[in-house]
Amino acid sequence: MEKREAITASNLGPVVSILTWIVEASVLIAVGVKFTLSSIIPGKRNREDVALFLATAFSIGFTIAISIAVPNGVGRHQATLSTHQLESLQMAVYSADILLVLVSGCVQASVLIFLHEVTPSRTHRRIVNAMTVFIVLFFVTAFLIAVFPCHPPHVWKLLGIECIDQLSFWEAFAGVNIAIESALVLFPIFVIYPLRMHRRRKAMLISCFAARLVVIGTFVVQLYQAQSLKLQLHDRTFHVWKFLLATVFVQGLSIITVCIPYIRSLLLSMESGMIQTGHFRLPSRQSAEAELPLRSIPAGRMNSNLSSNIDTKLEEPSSRH
Repeated sequence: MEKREAITASNLGPVVSILTWIVEASVLIAVGVKFTLSSIIPGKRNREDVALFLATAFSIGFTIAISIAVPNGVGRHQATLSTHQLESLQMAVYSADILLVLVSGCVQASVLIFLHEVTPSRTHRRIVNAMTVFIVLFFVTAFLIAVFPCHPPHVWKLLGIECIDQLSFWEAFAGVNIAIESALVLFPIFVIYPLRMHRRRKAMLISCFAARLVVIGTFVVQLYQAQSLKLQLHDRTFHVWKFLLATVFVQGLSIITVCIPYIRSLLLSMESGMIQTGHFRLPSRQSAEAELPLRSIPAGRMNSNLSSNIDTKLEEPSSRH
C-alpha cells in the first residue's frame, strides 16, 4: 500500500488534495438532492438540469486533474521535482484550467435558464437574453485562451517562456465573473422585491438567490491569490497551492449554490411531513406555464402572476388527491 504524503512546511499539496475531495463530495450530495427532487416532478425534466449535469461532470474531471497535480509537485519546491513530475504537473493543471472555465460557464448557463423560465415578463426575458449573449462571448473567449495558453504544440507547458501572462488572464477571468455573479444576484432581487407577497416569504426567496454572494467571495479570493502569485514566480510550484485551492472553492461553491433553492424545498417538505409514500409532490413546469394566460395583462396582475410563478419553482404546493 502506497504511503500517504505528510503535510509539512515544504509539502503543502496534501491540503489541496484533501479539501478538493471534501468539496467534490459536497457537490455530489447537493446535486444528488437537486436531481432527486427534479425526478419527482411529473412531466419533462427542467432544462437547467442539463447544464447542471454538465457542470457536475466537468467538476469531477477538475477534481481528478487536481488530484493528479498534487503528488507531482503542488505545494513543493520546484528544485526538488524531477522532469517527469514537472511535465505531469503542468498537464494536470492545464486540464484543470480548462475544466474550471467549463464548470463556471455551465453553472451560469443553468442560472440563466432558470431565470428565463421563472418570469413571464418579456422585459425581464430580454434582459436575461442580453446577459446570455455577453456570458457566451466571454466564456468562448476564456475557453480558447485556456486551451491555447502557450505556443503549440506544447500548449500545456505552463512553466515555459512561450506562454501568455496566465496570472493576468485569471485576474481578468475572476474580475469579469465577479461582475456576472453580481448581476445574477441583483437581477432576481430586482424581480422579486416589487412583488406583493408576505415579507417573510419575499426574504426567503431573495435569500435563495443571494446565496451566490458566496461565489463572488471565492472569485475575490482567486483574484487576490493570482495577484499574490505574481510576486512569487521564483518558486511557483510551491506557492501555487493557495491559488489552486481558491479555484477548487470557486467551482465547488458555484455548483452547490445553484442547488440551494431545491434543498430548501426538501427541508420544508420534511418539516411539514409531506415526504410520505405518494404524498410528496412538486409542480411540473408544464403545469406552471399552462397557468400563464397568453394575452396581455395589467401591470398589477403581472406582479401577482410573477409572484405565483416564482413560488411554484421554489416551494411545494399542497398535496392534491
